[in-house]
This record gives sequence, C-alpha cells and structure tokens, in this order.
Amino acid sequence: MMNYQNKKSSGFGLVEILVAVTIIGLSLASLAGLGNFALKIQNRLKKNMTASYLAAETIEAARAVKDEDWAILGALSVGAPFHPVQSGSPAKWSFSSGSETITGFSRQIVFANVYRDSNDDIVQSVNTLDPNTKKVTATVSWSDQGQSQQVSLSTYLTNWQPE
Repeated sequence: MMNYQNKKSSGFGLVEILVAVTIIGLSLASLAGLGNFALKIQNRLKKNMTASYLAAETIEAARAVKDEDWAILGALSVGAPFHPVQSGSPAKWSFSSGSETITGFSRQIVFANVYRDSNDDIVQSVNTLDPNTKKVTATVSWSDQGQSQQVSLSTYLTNWQPE
C-alpha cells in the first residue's frame, strides 16, 4: 500500500516545481516592467528639471540685464522671441533675437508691456502703459518620446530706480 501512494505523489512534486517556477518567472517579469517604468519616469523628471534650470537661468539673465541698464530691456521688441547670450570679459548677459537650442532643449524669452489701472494694479486690458515694468516669460521646450513638453516661467521686472 505504501508503494502505491509513493507512485501517486511522485508526479505531484514535479507539478509543484513547475507552478513555483512559473510564479517566480511572472514575478520577475513584472519587476522588470516596473524597473523599466521607473527609469522612464526618472528620465522624464531629469529633463523637466533641466528645462526648469534653463528657464530660471533665462529669467536671471533678464534680471542681470535690467540691473545693468534698464534701457536695454526697453529697447527690445515686445512679443518677439530672444535668447540670452553671455559675452565679454568679465562676462555680461545680453539678448539675441530668436530662440536657441541647447542639447535638445529650445529656449526663448519674450518681453511684454505692462498696463495698470487707476489703482496702480496690473491689468490684462490695455489701460495706462507702465514704462518701468516689463512682463518676462521664459519658455523651454523639448521632445520626449515624440511628445512636445514645455516649461514656462513668468515674472515682472521693474525699473525701481527710474532716472
């Protein structure tokens, strides 16, 4: 009788091993997929952070130009794209027309006039032009897996010491 039970259970051990190997294989495959997803997210975050740094650098370049000479900002065409350029010794920021491409990222800065109402609040509609304030928008764009991505930063620059 004992011999009959051993023959019955000997095939059962092989089935258990096959089930265990299948479960482990499926687990490893799902972990590999999760790892691949994590790498894609990390790459996307890295590109987003790089774009944010480029946009912030562009805004800081505009601040540096403003601090150097407000008239330079006032002379730039409103609504036209520019990009920051560093030149000279010591290096100083200036702006060239158009956008620039840096390792797959395209960046530009656009200056806009600012209008104020009778309470001296900034308004969107055309009211009273404030010649001592400019709205600055820095935009960095790139392509990620065939999709366009973009980061934009906006701020207001003020000539707080008009002559």
